[in-house]
Amino acid sequence: MRVSFVAFAALALAAPAAAQQQQLPTCEAAEYRAFDFWIGEWDAFRADTNAPAGRSSIRAEDSGCVITEHWTSLNAPYSGRSLNIYDRVSGKWEQFWVDSTGARVHFIGAPTETGMRIATQTPVPVGPGQQAFSRITFTNSADGSVLQHGEQSADGQTWTTAYAFIYRRRAE
Repeated sequence: MRVSFVAFAALALAAPAAAQQQQLPTCEAAEYRAFDFWIGEWDAFRADTNAPAGRSSIRAEDSGCVITEHWTSLNAPYSGRSLNIYDRVSGKWEQFWVDSTGARVHFIGAPTETGMRIATQTPVPVGPGQQAFSRITFTNSADGSVLQHGEQSADGQTWTTAYAFIYRRRAE
């Protein structure tokens, strides 16, 4: 264990020197900004009833390379968070979601004309003894709100709405 820590510490101390010798990649290109419309402090409302649903804090972190989300439901003891990143190798966006039920979900997707769409590549648990594919479409609306539309599919072809939230920027 001590050897691993020593090796890690040596690498951590050497990293700044190595960075000075070679140019490290950055996240400044346009493809890294495709999800920036979602950054902010939000109140979320059910799209069907306009009832308050939750609060979300979305931030750009780690030199703008990672978008973090912190979600808290208002009507249930439920919270979660996600890490969102553009993968320069695959050219895809990825989201890693974890929540207060112990669930974890990996989404992969890409920008759309009006926002972003991400989906699971394999079925994920959606209820006791149930699995389905899951996808989320984020629509950047002209009024500054964001529609987050979550869907499920047993076969990956036919989709049904699981939820739809309208994110409105929180008044300061």
